[in-house]
Amino acid sequence: MFNKNKTYEQHDNEKISFYRNSVEDLNSQDYLLADINVDICVIGGGLTGISTALNLSKKGYSVVLCEARKIGWGASGRNGGQLGIGMRKDQYTVEKMLGLSHAKELWKLGLESVDEVKTLIKEYNINCHLVNGIMSSACFPKDIDEFKFELEYMSKNYNSDGYKFFNSSEIKNEINSDTYLAGLLDTYSYHLNPLKLTIGLAKILQKYKVRIYEDTAVENIFEKKDSVEIYTKKGVIKSNKVVVACNGYLDNLIGSKRNKFMPINNYIIATEPLGEEKAREIIKNNYAVCDTRFMLDYYRFSEDWRMIFGGGETVTSKFVKDSGTLKFVRKRMLKVFPELEKYKIDYSWGGSLAITVNRLPHFGTLMNNKLFYAFGYSGHGLALSVLAGKLIAEKINGKEDRFNFFADINHMSIPFGNLLRRSIYSTAVLYYRFRDFLNG
Repeated sequence: MFNKNKTYEQHDNEKISFYRNSVEDLNSQDYLLADINVDICVIGGGLTGISTALNLSKKGYSVVLCEARKIGWGASGRNGGQLGIGMRKDQYTVEKMLGLSHAKELWKLGLESVDEVKTLIKEYNINCHLVNGIMSSACFPKDIDEFKFELEYMSKNYNSDGYKFFNSSEIKNEINSDTYLAGLLDTYSYHLNPLKLTIGLAKILQKYKVRIYEDTAVENIFEKKDSVEIYTKKGVIKSNKVVVACNGYLDNLIGSKRNKFMPINNYIIATEPLGEEKAREIIKNNYAVCDTRFMLDYYRFSEDWRMIFGGGETVTSKFVKDSGTLKFVRKRMLKVFPELEKYKIDYSWGGSLAITVNRLPHFGTLMNNKLFYAFGYSGHGLALSVLAGKLIAEKINGKEDRFNFFADINHMSIPFGNLLRRSIYSTAVLYYRFRDFLNG
């Protein structure tokens, strides 16, 4: 039996985010009014849960999805919108961690994750403003050699032609800032409006007769002999299988597995619209950008030419309120782009993500293969979370090889669980902040 602690509703004090203002909520008309029986119950209305439900419903399973708040309320509707390939760690590092064969399988899955999202967008005509290109921007001299090494290594060992190096003058021409020393463009990757993608996919679920129960928090999960019982305040769902897809909002829903990751809070602001001409003076080819600091900045322009700028983490479990988010993220933005000082900030918001010790996603099963989970995308989950749903569906349908490429990764637990994991992480954050300060 698993029970979920009462979630601290950490976003309730926020004003509406840019993403929420850019698209209508799903506003599902499905309501859990009595106990029900289904093949699969999915917990979590983000991209992992929605993708799982979509793939399973296509295979003929009866599926319901429970979301404690609204579809896309968590990280799937709050992130920076960067649809990146691969894992959170570079491929060379993944090889050292897992071996060449395993790393190459993960590389193929990383490529597939972006292709999967692109296929869904095209197949279902989801208007989420897909734009090509993510630029990694070098903050430190050592990054220049690392960029050159990665480009050569990936070309030689993976036949990859998707990277392009930019020297100091070239990166200045692409990104109008004095901050960066070089750049590495990834043309396999994209950026988009993540909430439009999430709600667009949820609407497809409705066409496949998946019942979506918003505002329906799951409180307990009980294993029975041949089934699982999922308890909510609105009724009990008896299912053959259950999928837990909550990522940084997992709390205690699957017990000690929460000690495999640290939930951290990250923040984003959005300016007023700058207009396309001004935006392209700042980022010439409208790439998304992330820098090389440990406490990184990431940013891009929205579909209506707002600067969406993210960065900064808090070391406590409490969320910074709107005014605080605006102040400290805006300070980071102006350090990169001083000319944006004259533009008003229209939106500020935050969200929680799940960081694993090795920065790789954690997949697995519990309750004698009746409960399936995936979490720990470590800030790199926009594409991987969609792929995760596909792999979970494959596992449930009897094809487990690809799911196991993630499930077989060994994940360290954070020492002493809830007792010390926050203080350990806080110490690490302060250390890396200091290191970034010294280096740059």
